[in-house]
Amino acid sequence: MNASTSKIHFAGLKLSLALVLALLVVPAYVVAPILFTELESVQAGLIAGKVFHLSNMAVLILGLAAAVFCYRIQVKKSTWYLLSAVLILVALNTFGVAHMMAMIKTEAGDISALADDDAMRLMFKFWHGLGSIMHLITTVLVAILVMQGQCPRPKQTDTKPNPQLDEAKA
Repeated sequence: MNASTSKIHFAGLKLSLALVLALLVVPAYVVAPILFTELESVQAGLIAGKVFHLSNMAVLILGLAAAVFCYRIQVKKSTWYLLSAVLILVALNTFGVAHMMAMIKTEAGDISALADDDAMRLMFKFWHGLGSIMHLITTVLVAILVMQGQCPRPKQTDTKPNPQLDEAKA
């Protein structure tokens, strides 16, 4: 791979990761608080759930694109581990935690109408808290990936000094 192609892949990786970071931060820390301030809890929760699902699906797609760029530029193992952790956390949150929360809401109805010590409300709080913690960890991991000065590893070549080229330069 030549240097310009490597730079393009590196730029693609950084762009993918920056978009992933935006898709994690904006729904959780901008959109959801506004929804819960302006709308009733049930309606806000339904809309927030849809926003999170769509953004998490986009995160998974962009995360896979980032993985392709990582493969092409041969990043360090630590980058692979961080990116893998991000994809696993987002997948677990999207298909595990969110699914559990939806099942509880379907069975219990309006969570805010339940008593504070109701078992369904406590289960919902547990899964919501777990999902929030996983989301925060994911956001921090992606921020680390974005801030990392990850550059492609230089290819190891066996170049021997060429005395004729050295004399020509002098």
